[in-house]
Amino acid sequence: MSIYRWFLRQAAIPIGSHLAGYGDFLPYLRQLEESQWWSWAQIRELQNAKLRRLINHVYQHVPFYRQVMQERGLTPDDIQTVDDLEKLPIVDKKIIARYYDTLMRDQSLPDKALIQARSSGSTGERLYYWTTKAQKAKKWAGLFRWWRMAGYDFGEPYVTLQLAGNRGLRHWPLVGHIEWLLLRHHWLSAWELIDDDVIKRYVEHLKTWRPKLFRSYASNMFLLAERMLELGLHVSIPVLTTTGDTLTESMRETIEQAFSPGRVFNEYGGDGMQIAAECDQHDGLHINAESVILEIVKAGKRSPDGELGEVVLTNLEATATPFIRYNIHDVATLSHEPCRCGRSLPRLSQLAGRLTDLFVTADGGWLTVHHACFFRAMDSIEAFQVIQKDIQHVVVKLVVNNDFGEADRQSVVDSLHACMGKDCQVTIDVVDEIPPTPAGKRLYFISEVIQSSNRTWSDGRA
Repeated sequence: MSIYRWFLRQAAIPIGSHLAGYGDFLPYLRQLEESQWWSWAQIRELQNAKLRRLINHVYQHVPFYRQVMQERGLTPDDIQTVDDLEKLPIVDKKIIARYYDTLMRDQSLPDKALIQARSSGSTGERLYYWTTKAQKAKKWAGLFRWWRMAGYDFGEPYVTLQLAGNRGLRHWPLVGHIEWLLLRHHWLSAWELIDDDVIKRYVEHLKTWRPKLFRSYASNMFLLAERMLELGLHVSIPVLTTTGDTLTESMRETIEQAFSPGRVFNEYGGDGMQIAAECDQHDGLHINAESVILEIVKAGKRSPDGELGEVVLTNLEATATPFIRYNIHDVATLSHEPCRCGRSLPRLSQLAGRLTDLFVTADGGWLTVHHACFFRAMDSIEAFQVIQKDIQHVVVKLVVNNDFGEADRQSVVDSLHACMGKDCQVTIDVVDEIPPTPAGKRLYFISEVIQSSNRTWSDGRA
């Protein structure tokens, strides 16, 4: 370890974290880096202990959960292990949005301890919820655990490509600037990626800064990498962390080609949680099991390992707004098979994307984004977005170049018929551009069928 990294870890970060109220950051990171090597039985017992603590707390201090448990004839003694979680209802964004400032608010926390947070709103529905500095510190510890797992260490330069530059000390601008200088953090705006001159300038910045790690939404990093290759540009970055939206294998290959010999490490998070990330084996995403209980559920029942279902999360460190059996409306498969890296943390063996990224076929099956990547292989198509209006109608928005012709149009229709069935109506809509969401994400697939058929528990209080 270099003297500078030692200084950061032993002096600058502890002092800065303590002054800003995030003193739990480094101690929790140390715990995570130790517990990831525990046996699965030890990790499961830690989950059970944290779950009992959480349920006892919300029963006493969160009116929503006290009322829900009393209606079901439950007391905290009835929720002793992860298996007992099925006695509680699954909730989603709509329930939390309705009650986060009233019945789902931790009554034991004073107003001054609460921090209002919000989701990115990439699905068109922004979620507001309460958090605390202690919860945020543990979330950041989870993130840095992932980065260190990928080979990054404190003090090595890193770059983020996003809409706005995040600072832990954002309320103190000068101190926040010093934070970036100490951590050697640089930021590039994702808003400007449509301009080739900007892309060339970004590549020059990356060559100058020589980051160890580069982080962005998967779609934005892919867009940058794809355009770099078209322009004959290249820069070597060892660790490429993607997050925020679905990463396909073709996207991974393009990104790794543009930044070779760097490797992509996919991350998965949402609504205040660091959920999962890849290790150097790139064989699924390890779950942050010390902080999060992750269930895979379909039709309200837990799915066995290897079976595709919806991701349901319990945040073991959050009480300000509890996330207990929270359906985040993502779709994945779970595996408890040992990883070659030696960690016992379970893995998401497949992360298929948002539930609203999936299409419903006529026989009731789910079609994942990976089945339709044929669009990226067509040189005449610059950008695309596919919207399932109903089970038998799909609208395809295309940004095309002068090479696009009737044969290409028919190829798109034929490919969708192969996936969706020949009775599916395919409407091609050629447009000038497909803008990103307000959060900066680029959505390739949108299912209005699944959006309109989403069902979750309703408490009858609406």
